[in-house]
Amino acid sequence: MVATGLLAAVAGWEDLLARGLAIVVGFSLLWAAIMAAVGVMLVPRPSNQRLAVWVSDACHVVFRTIAHRARNYAQLDRYLAVQGPATVLLYLVLFLLIFVGAFSFIFLGVTGCAPLEAFYRSGSSMSTLGVVNASGPGAMTVMFVAAFCGTTVISVFIGFLLTLYTAYTARETYMSKIALSVGEPGWGPETVARLQRLEGSFSDDEAADCVQWICAMRVSQYIYPLLNHFRSPVRNRHWVATLLAILDATAIRAAAIEGKVSTSSARLLAQGTQAFLSLKDSEVSRTSSTDSEGHVVTWMIEEEIMGAKPGAGVPDCGISRAEWDQAMEFLAANNIAMLPDRDASWQIFSRIRARYFEPAYFLAEQLSAVNAPWSGPRHPAYEFPPEWPYLSRHYFAKDKPAG
Repeated sequence: MVATGLLAAVAGWEDLLARGLAIVVGFSLLWAAIMAAVGVMLVPRPSNQRLAVWVSDACHVVFRTIAHRARNYAQLDRYLAVQGPATVLLYLVLFLLIFVGAFSFIFLGVTGCAPLEAFYRSGSSMSTLGVVNASGPGAMTVMFVAAFCGTTVISVFIGFLLTLYTAYTARETYMSKIALSVGEPGWGPETVARLQRLEGSFSDDEAADCVQWICAMRVSQYIYPLLNHFRSPVRNRHWVATLLAILDATAIRAAAIEGKVSTSSARLLAQGTQAFLSLKDSEVSRTSSTDSEGHVVTWMIEEEIMGAKPGAGVPDCGISRAEWDQAMEFLAANNIAMLPDRDASWQIFSRIRARYFEPAYFLAEQLSAVNAPWSGPRHPAYEFPPEWPYLSRHYFAKDKPAG
């Protein structure tokens, strides 16, 4: 009798311990899922939550593996166009699965039911279907909490989707608006030639509109780095190439045409430089807890750009002097009046471009942007021939020997 009682007591303690452990595991999973969901969808800064990083990295590896099959840029763009939306969908699936698993453990610990029945109760409560009844105050409480979490996650996710696609639409709308002026893909000298044909240059109002676009894109894509991977609906258009072309065109006009940096040009260059730096940080933050936003402030960049003058030595600006001279010949062929001292123009342009080319090249390579001229190298697996915009494509085709 005594032995039987002791065995029953030990078995009872083992069952109580197992149920307590299940509750601890369930609440740990629940906390991890809540923190990841809040970090990804609600906190207004890049999330380095481990769950979010794992999902992002997994999608990145999968789509890069698929992209290795691409034989040209059109195929590469088609494969990678799915990466951003697929990552968003995987976030939802992962969060819901973890919530269901967490409440399964909690139901198991609270009610002591079989594992399969705990899973059924969790899924029924999370989906608010009510196909499995719960009895007892503990089970009823868990059921109500699970139902609340399920509807909350779906509601927040819908708002997250609306935020993403609102920012995406605003970005692409402006790029469509200026496509005629910038070219597709964007290239700085082509932009200068197109603007000269159309209206001469960016007016102050147009420069202000461009600054507003840059700031809106910088904020939205810094908060949600996933937007960096949402590609344009047009194959030859990419936000990195377009922004780089706008900055290059502004720097060319300041260095080789006007001979000075106007206030509106300096503001445009400074905001564009800060955007590239910040969005590089947001892309790196997917795997790092370092937050370097604000390490370089816009007014400091603007001050340096305004003070750019010829001097001893030419900093690395991502292009060679031969590429610069080639671009100057292209502009001259398009009847662009330029300053006579090309050496001084090259030095000023190099000093301005040295501020923003490195983060721009980093983003272009990481995101496999369209291989526009002056946009830097790409991963060897995706190193396809450059894509030239209309005017430059026809101009340089004349220099090629027949056949």
